[in-house]
Parts: sequence; structure tokens; C-alpha cells
Amino acid sequence: MRHINARFIDDLLCGELQYFLSEVKNNRNILSLEIRNGYINIYYKGGNLLKITQKANGYSFYFDAKYCKHEGGNANLSLLDNLHSADIDGYKKYFYLMMREMDAWFDEHPKEERDYQHQLLVSNPEIVDIEYQIGHRMRLDMLLFTDGKLMIVENKFGTGAIGGSAGISKHYSDICEVLNNAELLEEMIDSVCHISEAKKALGLTDTAIQKTDIKSVEILFLLANYNPRSLSLSNEVKKMNGSTFASVLITTSEQTKIELSKARDIFVLED
Repeated sequence: MRHINARFIDDLLCGELQYFLSEVKNNRNILSLEIRNGYINIYYKGGNLLKITQKANGYSFYFDAKYCKHEGGNANLSLLDNLHSADIDGYKKYFYLMMREMDAWFDEHPKEERDYQHQLLVSNPEIVDIEYQIGHRMRLDMLLFTDGKLMIVENKFGTGAIGGSAGISKHYSDICEVLNNAELLEEMIDSVCHISEAKKALGLTDTAIQKTDIKSVEILFLLANYNPRSLSLSNEVKKMNGSTFASVLITTSEQTKIELSKARDIFVLED
């Protein structure tokens, strides 16, 4: 279950971690803070910039130095790769350097779907969490709560992402497995409540979700820049057993506000 304790929250609000929370709040267009199980991830343009893990006597920090390996040169690879995991001052000092290294890496390795996901996060405060991991089974792109509905959102960018081994029919099957597993579903709902409570305490959202607020759990496939002339979607739907309702919203990468009123039943697309 995803949650952080009161000490962690206090240290982010007014303790030794205050710098990082302030940076997130001051740069919401490029940064987000996500709650994990005893640690947080700070994402930069959809990429994991910094992991902060609570320990018995403090915190450890982790930046993936692979982002320093790019055509612009590896000048900062040794510097950032050799930062001690407990060197909080070093991670503060080089916070913006890490972002610049990620920019250079993204220039060579564009992650359009991740960047679009971050823009969705910025534009839709209803999104509670991203990259929700369920054991070693799967990772859900986003969890969104609105009007009593907890929505599992799978974000696909481009027509080429619809099918294949990680296509929407596979995601549908995996999600149905979670929804039919009472223990996994309960854990996900508990995580949503704890995440929203922590984010409200941190000033990152206005509302804390209670279990009684969640009346239903639904599936939404969000397809950005999908070619409507393609048969990819209908071919994938044919592989789905239809045992659980799912909707689909076809949009563009420029449209970052999720308009749920325009979503359609994925199994009656021909209508």
C-alpha cells in the first residue's frame, strides 16, 4: 500500500526536506511529487528525477545517473553518480543540474507518452497517482477520482501503441484481474485514500478521498494522437472478453484536459 508517515510529511512541510517540496510547488508545470510505500518520487517532465526514501535515522536519495550519458558529454556523470545517498546538501545543490542532464537525455531519447502523461497530471487535479505498481504483475498509468468514480486510466500515445504485447487488450485483461481480486482492489483503494490524504497535508491537492466516497471503479483508455482510420483499436477490442465495462477517449496531445463526457463505451464503437 502506498503511504508515508507523519514524520515524513512534517519533514517535507517544515523540516530537512522542505526544499524539495517547495521546488515541486514552485514548478508544478514540470515537477510532480508522488507518494510511494515509505518513499516519494519527484518526477521531471514524466521522468523520475529523484527518489527520497525514509530510513530509521533520516533519508536516502537516488538519482539515476544514466541521464548523464548523452551526446552532450558525460562531464557530470561521475559527479552525480558518486553523490552519497545521504548527502542531502549535495542533492539540493545539484537539483537543477540533474534536471539539465535529464533534458539532454530526453533530447536524444524522447518519451512522448511520459511527457504527455505529465501534462495530463498538470491539467487534471483529479489524478490521484501515476505509475501505480501492483506487485510484479503490472503498472497502471494513472488513477483518477471524480464524481464517486475511481478510474484506472491507461494512456496510449500514437496509433502504434494500441496493439502488441503491451496493447490495450493485454491491459484490459490485467486490470480485470485486479478488479476481480478483492485483496488487490482493497489495497488500491486504501492507497488512493492514503495518497490523497498525504497530498492534501502537503498542500498538493485540495481534497482527501475517503473510502466511502468511492462508489465504483472503472476502466478508461485514453488514446492520444490515434489515427481514426486505423483498425488497431477495433482489432484489440475483438480480443477483449467484455466482462467488465470500459470506456475510451480519443484525443490529441494538445488536449490535456480529460473530458470524460466525451468518453465512449469501448465495446460499441461502431455506434
